[in-house]
Amino acid sequence: MNKLPDVLKVQDFANGEYVDRELVLVKVAVDSKTRAEVMQISDIFRAKIVDVQPKSLTVEITGNESKVEKFLDLMNTFGVQELTRTGKAALPRK
Repeated sequence: MNKLPDVLKVQDFANGEYVDRELVLVKVAVDSKTRAEVMQISDIFRAKIVDVQPKSLTVEITGNESKVEKFLDLMNTFGVQELTRTGKAALPRK
């Protein structure tokens, strides 16, 4: 944490066009019956399974806030064990 650089510039994109994304890693509880369903939903959302354990899958998903929230809503039905989010990262379209 001590190596984090000071903020050099802040840019407000509220009035212009921009592209934003968020990265989420989510560990989902699975068993032999639900594993395939979680994998299928991940495939539909173009998410990557980055770790496989006997009782959980860790999934990486990137996208806009709406896509991420819809994915997480579906994963909550299986049981989210852990979750980490980057928050939005954005660039102007110009």
